[in-house]
Amino acid sequence: MLGFVVPIKPKAVSKDWEYELKLLERTARSICGQNCDQFKLIIVYNDKPEINFQHKNIIYLYYPYPPVAVSEIEDFETYVIKYYSRVYAERMMDKGKKIHYGCKKAIEEGCGYIMSIDSDDLISNKLASFVARNGDSNKAGWRIKKGFIFEEDSILLIRKLDIQNINGSTHIIRKDLITIPDFSSNLFWNYNLFEAHGYTYDRIKDFHNELLDDYPLFGVIYVVHKNNYSNILQLTKTRTIKNFVKKIVKGTFLTTRIRKEYNLYKL
Repeated sequence: MLGFVVPIKPKAVSKDWEYELKLLERTARSICGQNCDQFKLIIVYNDKPEINFQHKNIIYLYYPYPPVAVSEIEDFETYVIKYYSRVYAERMMDKGKKIHYGCKKAIEEGCGYIMSIDSDDLISNKLASFVARNGDSNKAGWRIKKGFIFEEDSILLIRKLDIQNINGSTHIIRKDLITIPDFSSNLFWNYNLFEAHGYTYDRIKDFHNELLDDYPLFGVIYVVHKNNYSNILQLTKTRTIKNFVKKIVKGTFLTTRIRKEYNLYKL
C-alpha cells in the first residue's frame, strides 16, 4: 500500500490561508482520485485545515512539536547554510519534520511505500495501482522524472523531464529506507530525505546501496501560484526569449484527459 504524506505550513506563515485551503483541497482530491484503493493520505498540520472534501482514506495528523528557529538547527553552520537562507531553512525544517512524522504514521497504518507531496501539487491517478502491482518485488522505490509545470489559470503545461531536480513531490520510497528520528532532535539532515530533490536518488544509493527505479510515465504537476515558497513564479513570469522558446518547444495543451488524470480544475 502507498502512503501519501502532505505537510501543511502553519497558518501564521501563510500569505493567504483561505487560498492555501483551496490548493490543499484540490491536492487532496487529486490524491484520492487514485484508480485503486491501496493508499492512505496523511495530512500533517499545526492548524487543522477545513476543506470541503472528505474521503475514507484521509487521516488528519496533528503535529505536536513547536517551530524550530534557525538558531536551534544543529547542523545549520556545517551543512544547511550551504543550500538555504535562514528563513527558508526554518520553513524547510518545519516541513521536513512534518513529513517524517507523517511517514511514521503511514508505516503504522501498513504502508509499504511512502511518497511526500506538497500541499499544492497534483499527481497522476495511476500511482497507487502502479505501486500495488510492482511493490511485491521489494524495490527500493521510484523517482518521478517526468512531470509538468503548470502556472495557475494557464491553458498550457510545460513538460519537464527532470522535474525531480526542482520539486519534492517526486519520490516513492520503501518504508525501511526512511529513518524515523527522535523528533526532539533538530538535526536538519534527519528530515530532508524527500526535500533533497535530485539528491534523494543519490542519498539512497550512497547510504543504503539501493537504487530507485524511474517511474515510466508522467506522474506529477508542479503548480505555480502566488503562494509558492520558492521563486518559481518569478522565473516562469519573466518575459525572456528562453521562456518563450520553452513554452513553444516543451508546452502541451491542458487536455480533458490530463485534467481528469490529475484532477486539475480551476480554483
